[in-house]
Amino acid sequence: MKRFFMLLIIMMMILPGAALADESSDRVQIQGDVVVGADEVIIGDAVAIMGNVTVDGKVMGDVVSIMGNVTVNGEVMGDVTAIGGRVTRSDSARIYGKVTQVGVGEGLKDIIRNVTKYGMHWGAGNRGITVFNMGFPFIFKIMHFLGIIALGALTIILFPNSIKATADEVDREPGRRLLIGILAMLLLPVVLLLMFITIIGIPLIPLALLLLAAAGFYGYLGISIFLGRKLNEQLHLKPGLFVEYFLGAALLWLVQMVPFVGAISGLLVFVLALGITTDTRFGTKIIV
Repeated sequence: MKRFFMLLIIMMMILPGAALADESSDRVQIQGDVVVGADEVIIGDAVAIMGNVTVDGKVMGDVVSIMGNVTVNGEVMGDVTAIGGRVTRSDSARIYGKVTQVGVGEGLKDIIRNVTKYGMHWGAGNRGITVFNMGFPFIFKIMHFLGIIALGALTIILFPNSIKATADEVDREPGRRLLIGILAMLLLPVVLLLMFITIIGIPLIPLALLLLAAAGFYGYLGISIFLGRKLNEQLHLKPGLFVEYFLGAALLWLVQMVPFVGAISGLLVFVLALGITTDTRFGTKIIV
């Protein structure tokens, strides 16, 4: 039950510009930069989402930037990953783990920042493309995708082992887990009705819906990593949970952009994700 509430807390903590980690362990920044000073030592990881990471001191864990760049002048004991940006290391840098750089279009970060900052402009000069020409639904879809990436990255940071275990279970008995997901969806209205009938259960209805969303999202992470792992076999990038998650999530997002097919695939992914999470107890019960 503790895992349920931890994931719910994460889902309610996606706020721009907020540091979400204790400086003594991990340092996580959303829509902002992370700078590790020359005299600083970060015991855990340094993560920036829609921001850059600069390491002049020492990071004992991993360094990750999503839609940003990583600059290492100091020492990193773990892996260094930049998704949608570049990894730059000076002559004095020491990196003991793997270095992974995945470019997804260098201009995407600036496009999103310009849209969120100025509201209407995309491009250089007066001849750029406006949001009205692009269409607000497209902008919302991009922002939704970036929000999903941010939420997934934070969840992976907190529960790397169980997320990996969930991903390893995706292709095992998919038919049975689809059935479990369907049964869970069918039982949900009955459970909500029973909670509504009892006065004590009414305040728990929002919590039940949040638990359902958390379970679906947890399974979605596993499916994304599984698909990203398969895609990475063709791209031959350095393996890692963040890289595999981003590749898989981007693939699912592109599929869901297709009319009709996207709606059907989205429903199937959610039902399967719900079944996987229920069957594996959030990655804590692995079937041998």
